[in-house]
Amino acid sequence: MSAANEDDRSRSARDEDAPADPLASLVDALVGAAGQPPAEIAHRVRAALPSAVAEVAESNRRLREATHQREALVGEAAAELRVAAEVLAEGNGDASHAEAIARLRRLADDLERALRAPSEPPSRGPAALPSAARPRILVADDEDDARDALVMVLQPEYDVAAASDGDAAVERVRADHPDLVLMDLFMPRLDGLKALERIRSDPATADIPVIFVSAGADDAVKARTFELGAADYLQKPFSDRELRARVERTLRLARSQTALRELAQTDPLTGLANLRAFRARLEDELKRARRYGTPLTAIMADMDYLKPINDELGHAAGDRAIAAVAAVIHSELRETDFGARYGGDEFVILLPHTSADEGRVLAERICTRLKQTLVDVGGRTVPLGASFGVSCLPEDGAELASDALVAAADAALYRAKRAGRGRVAVAPSLSESGPREHA
Repeated sequence: MSAANEDDRSRSARDEDAPADPLASLVDALVGAAGQPPAEIAHRVRAALPSAVAEVAESNRRLREATHQREALVGEAAAELRVAAEVLAEGNGDASHAEAIARLRRLADDLERALRAPSEPPSRGPAALPSAARPRILVADDEDDARDALVMVLQPEYDVAAASDGDAAVERVRADHPDLVLMDLFMPRLDGLKALERIRSDPATADIPVIFVSAGADDAVKARTFELGAADYLQKPFSDRELRARVERTLRLARSQTALRELAQTDPLTGLANLRAFRARLEDELKRARRYGTPLTAIMADMDYLKPINDELGHAAGDRAIAAVAAVIHSELRETDFGARYGGDEFVILLPHTSADEGRVLAERICTRLKQTLVDVGGRTVPLGASFGVSCLPEDGAELASDALVAAADAALYRAKRAGRGRVAVAPSLSESGPREHA
């Protein structure tokens, strides 16, 4: 078989996987006319040109349509967040509740900023953003000159750190959580591909975008970078303008994805996490507790007497009461705690590294605060209240099913309900039977 035939077969195989080229018919006409008289070339090009123009127009139409659909989706999400924030803001002055409202508004701002793509790459002029507001970028390259050149180009607009090999890059990513990583492909100790694999394998760093910057690699290596989750591939040599444009584009997409992901995991009424986010967090916390042999406590909470509020004052008043309970819960959580709306007027709290007794203390504090909290709805003062159930994954609970912790807290909650409401019930060790009740 000739080398030409092998090239044709290889090209054909690549073309099967590639998206349709709207200029393919015009290129084919030019290739077929090679060596022909000028008149014949002109004839074939004129014959192929209308269909090529039509293909280009159709390709552009599909691209615009997809872009408009995405922008409409993001715009609608931002609008819904702002409406939810305004509903929460009406008649509520609690400082902790204000924090949840501000979070919803920040999400809406992030989504709207993602829609406003700059027409030009960021300026290299002296008017740079304040350091605290600038994205953080890590540059990983074993060549000093190449690394210094990237840092020099990016420093006016970004906070830039550097690493000299793959191992150092992974360590810096885990320690600093930069907004973006620019990484060389070929480095000592740990090459770029293996470094990316380690970054993606850690849930804490898996979503950090990585752009590969390299002098060259074959198509298989480039394809492998994208299979592993690279955001982009920038091949040397490139201009400063192209570098800044690629970086800004990747950061903009990352902000949009982060805002959408947080929106998908947030309950719009309360600002707490939703059930989907809770289930994911529960799995992560269970794995962590099993690995390190630490306790994990869950608290289930259910509002008392919400139905009379809905029946007498309407569901809008009930929603305000639910939001007020969520605000009290949120205000009592530590940074490592996790609160979510479980559904309706139920809430769940995860407390890592926390014993059952410590969880009981927190539940009783929230219970007491709710009894002291009144919500003004339409000129009428509405009291709040909830019942709580507490359960704890023991340090030796490695074989426990993932839903047993929540099920035990739920069972304790309904014991508290039956005992008179407005109280806390603590499930015993999950290997024992019967919860203990605390008035």
